[in-house]
Order: sequence, then C-alpha cells, then structure tokens
Amino acid sequence: MATRDRQRQVIDALEDQRLDALVVTHLPNVRYLTGFTGSAGVLLIGPKLRKPVFITDGRYTAQAREQIEDANIIISKGPALEAVAERTSKLANLGIEADHMPVALRSRLNKATKAKLKETSGLVERIRLVKDAGELAAIERAVLLGSELFDVALKTIKPGVRESDVAAEMEYAARRKGAEGMSFETIVAAGPRSALPHGVASTAPIPPRGFVVLDFGVILGGYCSDMTRTVHVGKPSPEARRMYQAVLDAQLA
Repeated sequence: MATRDRQRQVIDALEDQRLDALVVTHLPNVRYLTGFTGSAGVLLIGPKLRKPVFITDGRYTAQAREQIEDANIIISKGPALEAVAERTSKLANLGIEADHMPVALRSRLNKATKAKLKETSGLVERIRLVKDAGELAAIERAVLLGSELFDVALKTIKPGVRESDVAAEMEYAARRKGAEGMSFETIVAAGPRSALPHGVASTAPIPPRGFVVLDFGVILGGYCSDMTRTVHVGKPSPEARRMYQAVLDAQLA
C-alpha cells in the first residue's frame, strides 16, 4: 500500500493551507493513510511533525504494529485527544476534519490543546478521488466478487421463498468468497415491494409472478462494489415488458 505517497500529498495540501498538522479522525481516511483497519484510532499528520503519529488504545496494540509502517504508534492509556494535545502544544494551527468531528469532540480538543483549531473540509477525500493502480485493482476484485452473487440469487429466487432468505444466501456466499462484509444492507424487493427504491429484504415471500429488484455489493480490501439487477418471476405481462423496456431504454440512452 502506497501510504507514504498518500501522506506526502496530505502534507503538501496542509502546507498550502498553512496548517501545521491535521487530526484525522474519520476512520476511512485513517485507513487510507495508514492501512489500519480497526475501529478506534486517530492520525496526527503534518509538515511540522517529523513523522505522522497514530494513536490508538491497548485493544489494537498488535494490530497497529502489524498494519502500520509509515507512522509512529502511540498506545494511549487515556483518551486519544489527550495524546493529540500533548503532541500539538507547540503548534500554531491545527486542522480538524470538520465534516466528521462531532461538536463535543471538537470542544474537548479545543480545551486540551494550545493550538488554534482550523476547520478543513474534504482535504483527504480530494486526494482519495484519484485512485492509484492498487486501488483500481482492489475495486475490480470487489466488483467481480459481487457479480458472482447474482448467480446465487438466481438459484435462490423462487415463489414462496422469503426475500430475507435470498439475501442470507447471497451474504453467506459473499463471506465464503472472502468478502469483509456487505457494502450496505442487501436489498431484495419482490412483487409490489419492487417499487420501493430501497426495499431492504423483508420476511415477505416472493410471489408467483412479478418483478424482483436486487441491490447488493461487497467490501473487499476496504473497497466497495454495488450492483442493481431486476428479474421477473413467472411469465411477464405485456405491461411488465413495456415498463422494463422503458427503463432499459432510458438507462442505455
């Protein structure tokens, strides 16, 4: 993972905004910049630091040391913000991820550090927009794995089978194929429920005739796939064919 190059881009962006450092609290951004996949961690990065500092708690000691190479690791016995404050006492301007930091957390950090807090918006996300070769490959793997679940759905969809059972089979297959999880709650909506844009799988049985809308995706290597497919159980009526063709024509156009 090219974390060092990504960190360099963030540091350059911070220099452009005249910020000494940035407190990265949004976990997807932490993962992007360090490779850490745990559920609790803060990254302190900036031009005024010798090296980025990753702060977590004792639950993730082994995981942090295994996953992180391009940052100093601090295992904090107290709140992570206290460790951040200790390491920013000599800084003038400290950036925060305003889109992600709760008001209460910001208030506590403001009281703990001597640095002046400055809001940033989408600073890391703008860098993440441009995918490197490794990311493109990871996205492709997630798409290919997700597409395999459509075959599972086709084998499972039958009149009388519950929507939730179809979703369960798809999700079980995804896990067996190596997915970290689903991109979102799997949608299986049959019959009248197929009109719902986000009809999360229910216990309703699939009717003998009608549309079934599927919307699903997997997380693999931290990247998500997303696929929507519409199938029909039983022989479609002329009206159903007309509606399906109208949507298909619009999509192709």
